[in-house]
Amino acid sequence: MLEQYLLEAIVRDARDGITISDCSRPDNPLVFVNDAFTRMTGYDAEEVIGKNCRFLQRGDINLSAVHTIKIAMLTHEPCLVTLKNYRKDGTIFWNELSLTPIINKNGLITHYLGIQKDVSAQVILNQTLHEENHLLKSNKEMLEYLVNIDALTGLHNRRFLEDQLVIQWKLASRHINTITIFMIDIDYFKAFNDTYGHTAGDEALRTIAKTLNNCFMRGSDFVARYGGEEFTILAIGMTELQAHEYSTKLVQKIENLNIHHKGSPLGHLTISLGYSQANPQYHNDQNLVIEQADRALYSAKVEGKNRAVAYREQ
Repeated sequence: MLEQYLLEAIVRDARDGITISDCSRPDNPLVFVNDAFTRMTGYDAEEVIGKNCRFLQRGDINLSAVHTIKIAMLTHEPCLVTLKNYRKDGTIFWNELSLTPIINKNGLITHYLGIQKDVSAQVILNQTLHEENHLLKSNKEMLEYLVNIDALTGLHNRRFLEDQLVIQWKLASRHINTITIFMIDIDYFKAFNDTYGHTAGDEALRTIAKTLNNCFMRGSDFVARYGGEEFTILAIGMTELQAHEYSTKLVQKIENLNIHHKGSPLGHLTISLGYSQANPQYHNDQNLVIEQADRALYSAKVEGKNRAVAYREQ
């Protein structure tokens, strides 16, 4: 058994704050605090003896930590929590509180021993690391987004669509789904840019891109700007009839935009569209469906533009 003076010296000279509260009295008041506690909090012992230790808290209480303390006291178990506390001068410090019940020789809890450690530096470091990790994650997600997005129209870009075609081709081969590729080209667009300028051309591209997005809204549709005035749509699970209806409707919707173009025989912007369908279970080359859609697009151009043409085997 340690001598009394040794115990007193250990408690007095400890680097961590030590408190003892009397749970036999109303509101479990403090009956002892050591010098480290007064240095950590800025309060003199005379100012805090007789008070519950919650005087260190303000309105922004950590309810989870307080709940842990209450449960520990109800079950007569020790607990370890970190609390946001306030010094006498109002400055914040983070207090790692170890709370342990003291049991007398009759097996009754008479007091609680609190070991209080200022862990502000550690908490601030952890918060900083968390914020930096969150920022890095956000930057990574933004970079991944930018890599796959066309800056002008906000649509997916060619890289994204080609990657998706590989992925969706594999999935479709397992689930017996049809892959449809729509290739779209704006008619007489070079003449439009030459006549009205690139600012008007960019605005026309954005308007058409928005129309494409509004037309192909299924979760299995992927709309992309393929390059220049070309757009490509990857659609999963469309029937031949649906592909025909979607393509015909899209050509009409673009014409109905009535974007003035004196260089077009019709006096406004139109599109040509070619599409092709394939069942990956019976085809092992996903690039072939793009080539076929491109051939169908060429046919639409040759046949007079402002129309949709399906690929047909020669």
